[in-house]
Amino acid sequence: MSHDNAVLGERLLSRCAAGTSSSALRAIAEAEAYGTGTPLASLHQRLADELGYRSDWQTFSADWCCHLAVDFSMLEFVEALGRRNRVLIFSNTNAGHWEYLVRATSGRLAAFEAYLSHEIGLLKPSSDAFRHVAQAGDIAPGRSIFFDDRADNVEGARAAGFRAEVFVGEAALRELLAREGVAWDEGEALRA
Repeated sequence: MSHDNAVLGERLLSRCAAGTSSSALRAIAEAEAYGTGTPLASLHQRLADELGYRSDWQTFSADWCCHLAVDFSMLEFVEALGRRNRVLIFSNTNAGHWEYLVRATSGRLAAFEAYLSHEIGLLKPSSDAFRHVAQAGDIAPGRSIFFDDRADNVEGARAAGFRAEVFVGEAALRELLAREGVAWDEGEALRA
């Protein structure tokens, strides 16, 4: 999955009152803990009340997810990896984004064991969040490898005892897993 927050900001600003600044938008979007369970309806209402956002809930929901994309090649690889290994998702997300991505993958994403910040009330890179996931998932951090595209999240995982690496792409991930002796069936990845 990938995201481009600049696209999201531009889309939301395009529906706000003329002259609304990106800093005003960012201040409202970051003021509440949407990633830890605050309902997105409150963000929609604040944007309407404070910035003149002019769209209904359905349009807001589409706007809120406009910056998300699914990397189906990566999804297929992780599915193949999961056939021989335990694969978990730990994501800083909110209900709207997660539901969108589950739909965009025709439910395939929901098949994974997921620890979602909006459900557990904790965000990466907090080492407390990683310890919570380890305990809830009955994971031995030192026997697990955590990948994330953000270095601060990798550092949080390491602080909680996980082996962790910055994700830079599928090819590098495959190479690292092969060096670690992690098995997957390449044929299954191609057929998925």
